Amino acid sequence: MVLVGVTVPMSLSLLGDRLTMMVDLGWEVHVACGEPVPSQYRPDPRVVVHQIPMTRDISPISDLRSLRDWSDLIGQIKPTHVIGATPKAGFMSMLAARRRRVPNRVFEAWGARWDGAQGIRGAILRAADRVTVASATQTVAVSDSLADLFLARRISNCRPVVLGHGATQGVDVARFFPGHERPRGALPGTVGFLGRLAADKGIADLGVVMDLVRAVMPDTRLWVAGELDSADPVNERTQAWLTTSAHNTLLGQMVEVPAFLRSVDVLCFPSHREGLPNAVIEAAACGVPAVAWDVTGTRDAVIDGQTGFLVPLGNHDAMAGRITQILNDSQLAHRLGVASRDVARERFDSRLVQAAYVDFIARL
Repeated sequence: MVLVGVTVPMSLSLLGDRLTMMVDLGWEVHVACGEPVPSQYRPDPRVVVHQIPMTRDISPISDLRSLRDWSDLIGQIKPTHVIGATPKAGFMSMLAARRRRVPNRVFEAWGARWDGAQGIRGAILRAADRVTVASATQTVAVSDSLADLFLARRISNCRPVVLGHGATQGVDVARFFPGHERPRGALPGTVGFLGRLAADKGIADLGVVMDLVRAVMPDTRLWVAGELDSADPVNERTQAWLTTSAHNTLLGQMVEVPAFLRSVDVLCFPSHREGLPNAVIEAAACGVPAVAWDVTGTRDAVIDGQTGFLVPLGNHDAMAGRITQILNDSQLAHRLGVASRDVARERFDSRLVQAAYVDFIARL
């Protein structure tokens, strides 16, 4: 029996098909989530869903209640395996599972909230992840650079496991793969952004970069797919820029992501930290090259000069230059797009990613 914990319902979508695969193999699968799970995120109906209230931020009283509830649930269903993904659910589930002496305790590191965080908050977040790792019997990181970061910052005493080339769910190649050569739009072209509209996703950087691109190519369009994140809001100036620029189009949370990605010429991905960005590998599967900061997680999804370009964090001129280079050079765009599709198919096919994960859990 396995109990999987996540903090928010949307994270269930990142588990891919692994829960169904485990049920098909004879596992009894339970999921615990910090909020009620709406229909669009509900897993396989054979999976038992529990709610354990959890807050994403640090809240001592609420956290103690959540820890008690986690311990009670584990004591009630007596799982042989507990898997905790996302920082808060990972912390709670690993502590409770260790207290209940669950033999197999797996912490899935999807990212590092403390990466770049300063002061007391950063110290608390790092300490929490150290406790989570110490309470787990296995830590799995979704990318090599994230595993290296955990080791370098002494979050873990040994390097976390990376399965294959990493990823949470991988990419459904059949759904995202275009099946034909992408038609190139007429210049100046379209830049896309896919993800949460949050400060740590670099939305302020996106504004600076696009202003630099438009200084050279004034009519360049920007299509943005994602919703404002109230937990990590962008500043008012950036919000105003997003909504007032005549060449910006805000599409909200996209349902048909492949169609969106096939409509853009290049993905601008200025996120400051990642585990391994799904947006980048989904764009790659659609034959869309990415230009991104060279940061943890993202450097595992973009092969510099082969599937896109990595530029030093904060170098807006370099990022804008690479974007305009792709928009102006159809042969380069074609070469990067073909290589992107090949890498997505070979490294991040969801069938391979999910099978490797289920096999790993089954062998514990």
